[in-house]
Amino acid sequence: MLRWHNEKKPEDIVNPIADFRLTLATQLKPGLKDPWWSVLFELEDTSLDDLIRAVDAREDLKGSLFVPSLYGKEDREATPRLQYPTVYAKEVLIREANDRNNELGVNRIVLGTIAPPGVIDFGAETLAAGLPEIEVPDGTVVTAVIDNGIAFAHELFRTSQLDKSRVAACWIMDAPPDPALALAVPQGRALTGGEIDGMLATNMMAGLLDEDRFYRDAGLIDYAVPGFKPAALRVSHGTHVMGIAAGYVPGQIDETRPIVCVQLPTEVTMDVTGADLSPLLGLAIQFIKKQVRRFRFPGDPGRRVPLVVNFSYGNFAGPHDGTGVVERMIDKKLRPNAPYERQVTLPAGNGNLARAHAEIRFRNEGDVAELDWRIQPDDLSASYVEIWLPYRDNPADMVEVRVTPAGGPRSDPVVTSPGSAHDLLSGQNSIVGRLWYAFQPHPTRRGLVTVSALPTYSHDDPATVAPAGVWKIEIKNRSLTETEPVRVWIRRDETLPGFPHFGRQSYFDNDCYVRFDAFGAPLPTDPPGSTCPVKRSATLSGFACGERPSVLAGFVEATGELADYSAAGPITAAFNEVNPNRTGPDAAAVSDDTPVLRGVLSAGSRSGSFVALNGTSVAAPQAARWIAGRLAAGQSGDRVAVNAWGAAEDGNFVPPPKPALPRVGGGRTLRVVRFGPDRKA
Repeated sequence: MLRWHNEKKPEDIVNPIADFRLTLATQLKPGLKDPWWSVLFELEDTSLDDLIRAVDAREDLKGSLFVPSLYGKEDREATPRLQYPTVYAKEVLIREANDRNNELGVNRIVLGTIAPPGVIDFGAETLAAGLPEIEVPDGTVVTAVIDNGIAFAHELFRTSQLDKSRVAACWIMDAPPDPALALAVPQGRALTGGEIDGMLATNMMAGLLDEDRFYRDAGLIDYAVPGFKPAALRVSHGTHVMGIAAGYVPGQIDETRPIVCVQLPTEVTMDVTGADLSPLLGLAIQFIKKQVRRFRFPGDPGRRVPLVVNFSYGNFAGPHDGTGVVERMIDKKLRPNAPYERQVTLPAGNGNLARAHAEIRFRNEGDVAELDWRIQPDDLSASYVEIWLPYRDNPADMVEVRVTPAGGPRSDPVVTSPGSAHDLLSGQNSIVGRLWYAFQPHPTRRGLVTVSALPTYSHDDPATVAPAGVWKIEIKNRSLTETEPVRVWIRRDETLPGFPHFGRQSYFDNDCYVRFDAFGAPLPTDPPGSTCPVKRSATLSGFACGERPSVLAGFVEATGELADYSAAGPITAAFNEVNPNRTGPDAAAVSDDTPVLRGVLSAGSRSGSFVALNGTSVAAPQAARWIAGRLAAGQSGDRVAVNAWGAAEDGNFVPPPKPALPRVGGGRTLRVVRFGPDRKA
């Protein structure tokens, strides 16, 4: 029998979802003994050295922090206004850092995943700046890809000498550590270009590569290590994406397009909420920056080699105003500044039809809006709803929120007062859900109500599952006006294609949402005059709301229509800003050949193979490839240039007319690269 427990929570908690996950880690995994977590910190006017000293000065926090070897002496001494390091921490430190009044200099946190035993290399030496430099010819641009399941020995990533790779460095985060390798990384193993070449030569026979043995030696596909191996399949997301971004026929561009790639852990990639991968994304960016600094133009050591980073991941939740920790980290860590030219490409997201976003405007005090949140059965991952309130100097008394779980009792209201919260308990007094308000500090400066629910199925303990079905969320207006909308997002939660069953996406199931047109086809935009709170607009990926990255939508090449799944803007204006920093994607690239032939062709997991994948994930690397060409020619490759690229080429699609701005940005671009059986790139 479910029941609500009305417990006052700490008033100064910043990230209620992090607190929820910490609480449940002990409940769901009682065998865990004080594990290490990856955590992304937002430090304000605080250096890493300051943080280390503050932790060491307190007896209760000693031994609870490990700063990865990727942060060298210069990184640890730097004290910018804001910085975003990823560290490993114990629960006691995370809880302290999640308090708004902490004395560590931590402004906000994003909690990652529990590090498996033995994965962290505490003895790894600091990745020094003394690594050998790599001389490259003029016109060189480094392409970096952060993904999972990258079969980096594919021939499209090799030179005309097939035992030579264009991959200058590859970090496999979930590979078994190998202390004999040259690059010291805090977890997994990293390979230099020379080490990759050595393994290529060792596993090459009669001009053909034994790829299975190569990947075993590299630690990418090691069946002695438990877990799913996506690169062992015919289709792998990372190989496909990197093929589009940087794949060339051997001998076509051997010297001027080196690659740096980072393989995020497969277990982290499976959790598409984005919660687990964000801290490791921070480490990936730090690794890439360290490696790219090794490249030099001969005769001009002061001129740095340009960098294009593609990150084909997305999420649904977050503030959607560019102030989230991950968005600001990407903006700051990969900001172009002399002498470093850095550009980032991101997908717009595939959530246009996911029914994961709602916008509520109240006319009168006392009005109540209801959302039917359907949590699916057999869901092995937690589900979350984020209710973001508008900006106010005094956020008190704005709304009250009640939740009625499927088959359970209605909660008492949570109000916009710090610490207002209720736990949903099972008959065994285990926490299976939570409703909690917490104010998000500068620069977001908005109130956030979260509804959290445990998985609806467990292989281990059926007593610790949340009920599947419709959870009713009631939002009652206390003082908001019609110009102060409440914006609601469900965190992404579905199983990725090709992965073992994990999550099932929850969604809003309000009757007023019109899914199909008169012919039974999915409606890609909200019907004119619709008053339903569940929206297709403003579904842009939360990662893609930053100021600097180029964000790509996807369209169908044969028809010129935007793909139904391609997410739309606009986003929310940040605090004290009149207009948002973007209205939606910057441009659109091909993500489907035809309405029937879904996807575009790119590299399969083995040399000579080509497979189709779709989604805005395959649109973003086309822009990365285009930007690399622009930077090699000394031209601009920022999002303004990408927008102009779309505007210049959109006239080639007649009919249909150019789609609406919040979905397409500057316009639709011609396909940058074609792969197929003829292997032409």
